[in-house]
Amino acid sequence: MAHKVRKLEYTIGTALAAGADTLVTVGAPQSNHARLTAGVRAGRRELLSQVPSLDLAVVALGSGGTMAGLVAALGADRVLGVDTGAMDEPAAAVAAMVGELTGSGLRDRLRIRSDQVGAGYGRLTESAAEAPRLAARTEGVALDPVYTARTMAGLIAAVEDGTVTPGRTTVCWHTGGLPGLFGRTEAVDRFGSALERFPA
Repeated sequence: MAHKVRKLEYTIGTALAAGADTLVTVGAPQSNHARLTAGVRAGRRELLSQVPSLDLAVVALGSGGTMAGLVAALGADRVLGVDTGAMDEPAAAVAAMVGELTGSGLRDRLRIRSDQVGAGYGRLTESAAEAPRLAARTEGVALDPVYTARTMAGLIAAVEDGTVTPGRTTVCWHTGGLPGLFGRTEAVDRFGSALERFPA
């Protein structure tokens, strides 16, 4: 969830500079953004200081804020957004936010995959059901069914279709959301039954 803290560094910094002592925010049920806004802290490292050779960051595209922040920092060529179906025109939303951050319009250059939306936001797709099992078994990383599962499914699809090639330093941006798993019984049932088929 470091990406949310990174965005909050700017928001909180601006608020403190303006003399504000109260910050009001909203989010969806089980919002990680709301949780971290309540407990914001400083001192996080920036992505490029951790991965100087970064070629591509793959990130969930929900409200568009995370992708916009990454595009503003890294450039449109180094960010691939995986649409979660959270809004009707994600490219326009991201382009508007990038424009506010950088003063430039990048809508035509944004890299967005829309092949992981399936039946819509909040509906578990087959690829988003498979991605968490693969990530858990091979990397020990837990993914939520709406955002990070779609992100990983999008990255897998990008490798399969040649968008991401061997030798490139690629980061799958984990946006948190694990508590959201427990609010979706279909996902818990499917992930749990699938993992039971494999020996420990």
